[in-house]
Amino acid sequence: MDSVHHYLNEIARHPLLTPAEEIQYSRQIQKMLDLQSQDIDAADYTREQKMVIRRGQRAKERMITRNLRLVVTIAKKYTRRCSSLELLDLVQFGNMGLDRATELFDPSRGYKFSTYAYWWIRQSISRGLQDCDRLIRLPIHRQEKIVKLRAFMTRQQQLTGREPTLAECSAELEIERDDVVLSLLMARDVTSLDNHASNDIQKHRLIDLIPDEKTLYEEDDFTFERDMLADALNSLEEDERYLICRYNGLPGYKKATLSALGKEGGVSREAIRQRLQRAMMRLHRLIRQQCNNEGRRLAINAGSGN
Repeated sequence: MDSVHHYLNEIARHPLLTPAEEIQYSRQIQKMLDLQSQDIDAADYTREQKMVIRRGQRAKERMITRNLRLVVTIAKKYTRRCSSLELLDLVQFGNMGLDRATELFDPSRGYKFSTYAYWWIRQSISRGLQDCDRLIRLPIHRQEKIVKLRAFMTRQQQLTGREPTLAECSAELEIERDDVVLSLLMARDVTSLDNHASNDIQKHRLIDLIPDEKTLYEEDDFTFERDMLADALNSLEEDERYLICRYNGLPGYKKATLSALGKEGGVSREAIRQRLQRAMMRLHRLIRQQCNNEGRRLAINAGSGN
């Protein structure tokens, strides 16, 4: 934040351009660009031509410097869309758009320079976000679909109070349902495994916190119970197993409430509660049977050993 405040204080020292200055500086820049487009070697410039170049360079520098506050104002609107870039990064992209606007601005059209530069600054910041904000860059056409998809989903959420279905998204964007699913998957944020947990450099890296599947249960005191539960779940009907796993948030399943499960199944909360209760009772019976069978096996083995 210190660097941001320092930058803001520096650019605040420069006054805004007057309409007369905009016209004067723009004409000087255009004369410079016209001269440079003639492919004349800089060493062969006459004294007058060198004067045109110097005036054009000073005019361009002044137009940029005295419109830097406009770039900051626009860049602030994009900060919520950033996942890794900071405000000064956005400002830098915007400054490149401002630089381009000074070269293309035509004061004879009658509008202010800030009005013209606004769109170049926005375009430059948007392109910078697309190219640099994500750890894994997405193609431009995919990013455009994601932006439209997010805008539609947000609008529908505000209007209807619910998220739109995949079919509704597909119809709105006029793309296939599978393309909608792919866009949603690619829109997810990614992070580097070399990052530290909670962005705290004193904590372990994320890659160090990922367990090795081969040794995950080597010293687990509940391996037997876990295997017994897995065997019992596999003995249930598919819908019974799904209800139990979803309601309890077992590994591989997202935890859900009875109301949410009822909506998924198109039934009431009470109906889904009764189904879950019956499934749990059957699961308990299967586990008791396994325990009894294991007890008899141990007793037989013990008897044989004597």
